Amino acid sequence: MPAEEHLRYTPESSAVDLRAVTWPALAVLTLLAFAVGGLYAAYEFSLPVKTPAPTQTFPAPRVTTHENEITERRRLAAEQNQRLNTWRWVDDQHTLVQVPIDRAMQLLVAKGREAWSPLVPAQPALSSPTAGAQRAVTPENQSQKAPVPFAAESQKGPAQEKQP
Repeated sequence: MPAEEHLRYTPESSAVDLRAVTWPALAVLTLLAFAVGGLYAAYEFSLPVKTPAPTQTFPAPRVTTHENEITERRRLAAEQNQRLNTWRWVDDQHTLVQVPIDRAMQLLVAKGREAWSPLVPAQPALSSPTAGAQRAVTPENQSQKAPVPFAAESQKGPAQEKQP
């Protein structure tokens, strides 16, 4: 009855042989550890030994002031104080006045919140790029008719366009 024996199927056991898995895994880990250790030793051996430089103390700065430097600094400070504290004309046409700093601060306090408002009132923003072109007045287009707005030009059909 050899034919009946071939038809009978017996499955393998579900148990795993731990020795067959553990020993190769340990061998691979050992080989990896030796490889990393060997590469690290080769790297350390190839690097030169560096010793840190001895600490240095820097000499104290030599600050020497000559009498002419001191007098120049005092003269400059006096000139700046005089410009801050005196009235004078800034331009030759006598249109711009320099006010002493204390008086300028008093004027700003007297104006209050209005002190920081713009000197020139803001103009309304242009509605479109062509609106600005319409407002522009130059010698060559003063005699010409005002340009047609862009929106009106785009509404023309192909038959209404000018033929050159």
